[in-house]
Amino acid sequence: MRAISVIKREHRNLHAVLFTLEHLVLEIEKSDKAVDFVVFHGIVYYLDSFLDRYHHPKETDYLFPAVKSRCPQAKEIIDALGYQHAQGEKLLVKLLKSLSAYEFLGPQGFQGFRQAVTEYVQFEREHARTEEREVLPLAEAHLTSADWQRIDTVFADNQDPIFGRKPQAEFRELFRLLGNVVPAPYGLGPELRPDN
Repeated sequence: MRAISVIKREHRNLHAVLFTLEHLVLEIEKSDKAVDFVVFHGIVYYLDSFLDRYHHPKETDYLFPAVKSRCPQAKEIIDALGYQHAQGEKLLVKLLKSLSAYEFLGPQGFQGFRQAVTEYVQFEREHARTEEREVLPLAEAHLTSADWQRIDTVFADNQDPIFGRKPQAEFRELFRLLGNVVPAPYGLGPELRPDN
């Protein structure tokens, strides 16, 4: 059942990125600092690259069908979570569009971006909570060792572009930036410079 610990770890990584996104938006609201759109685009790129192209397909293609097969009473929640995966992709597109509008329009585009961030973050947090509270316990109770062997193999291949075993080169700078702008527990706080 290694897949369960992988899913929970991936959810923690997601929560760290979502916390970062919220923190950065709050910082814009509280101050008149210049907005670093590169960081925001990097976060959206990460969410698309990892969550929608990697994490969710593993659940949709392997874990969910196995749970539904072994535990027919899980059909409704599994179907709802599959639908939520598609909804999450739509919310991410909305987030990207609102980010582009904010970048183009300047301060007058901020409220739309802020609203899209809030909607996306709340949605993804609730989705992950539902998986962990409702589906994972059913998986633990009903899946066989043969089911777990297949699922564990798929989930062991951790391709998280930031937090995986081999972070992808294009995300190394984003990881550094995020670590230096976000306070603990997810980051290190503002980067120290010689003039600080």
